Amino acid sequence: MKNAAMNYTKEKEAISTFLGNFTQVLNNGETNAIADFFDREAIFIPDGMKKIIGANQLGKTGNGYLKRTDFKIGYAIESITIENQFAFIEAFAATTENRISDLKPVPKRSIDFFVLKKENENWKIYRYIFNNVRELEVM
Repeated sequence: MKNAAMNYTKEKEAISTFLGNFTQVLNNGETNAIADFFDREAIFIPDGMKKIIGANQLGKTGNGYLKRTDFKIGYAIESITIENQFAFIEAFAATTENRISDLKPVPKRSIDFFVLKKENENWKIYRYIFNNVRELEVM
């Protein structure tokens, strides 16, 4: 029993590190590296936008959007549940990006849900959806 608990803790730490690395790639605007975090059969459903299917489509999105808007994100992980080769992560995200029209920073909050899939000892994003994006009032 002790081994199973240690392994579960180790996997949760690996998932937290994985999401930290994903955050860093987004914050650095490394568009070409984004697809590496997604499973080849991934589905990404951003709030209010068309869903994107397949990791190969993810690197083609944005067209420099992350750098152009100086997009930044941080995740606060609420819970991680692991079942066999899948992990389910509930998180809150805080983002800022510069509005294209006036370059003023726009902070937002959202609820994010990830399903990760483990293949060959590596976690990959299998499903990613976020919603309830709220623009925060800037004082």
